[in-house]
Amino acid sequence: MPRQVDHEERRQKIAEALWRIVSTQGLEGVSLRNVATEAGISMGLVQHYFSSKDDMLLFAFDMLSTRVETRLRTAQPQGPPIRDIFLQMLPLDDERLAEAHVAVAFMARAAVSPAFAEATRVQSPEFREYLAGLLRADGLSNADEHVTILLAALDGMTVHILAGQLTPEAAVQALDIHLEQLGHRPSPSRPPQPNK
Repeated sequence: MPRQVDHEERRQKIAEALWRIVSTQGLEGVSLRNVATEAGISMGLVQHYFSSKDDMLLFAFDMLSTRVETRLRTAQPQGPPIRDIFLQMLPLDDERLAEAHVAVAFMARAAVSPAFAEATRVQSPEFREYLAGLLRADGLSNADEHVTILLAALDGMTVHILAGQLTPEAAVQALDIHLEQLGHRPSPSRPPQPNK
């Protein structure tokens, strides 16, 4: 009996192939043909699931955003929860480095494309509220503003790490200094080092 086709699994396989291309070649390397080759499937099959390159790009970005947010929500804190979540958002290991390459490429596209700008609102309102709630629990009355500042700072540090202008260690140190100013302290049993 032939195996039933899992369409969502195929779409995910295509998206993951696209991520690999973007992480090494940027968005310029993405085409229906290149993604098909990377995924090990026919171009016709890619076209069956995605009517255009933009359709495929937007699906891949949405899937990446969902995966990252799920990981952040389910991570088991080793220290102060807010610190651990923000550390997970920095490219401190191979997986997050690849994700960061993809995310930054998409954000650059969003700067010149209204459709991508709308689709690439990385942090959902619910996730931002979750982060603000963690800060409010520490007595910060203006937690929403601090979340905005911290997320923007993390985005900037990510770009600088990818460009080789900032070391992961320096980024972690800067994050810890800011969190300490907000009343958080790194766990003494876990020094502020990037994950290997």
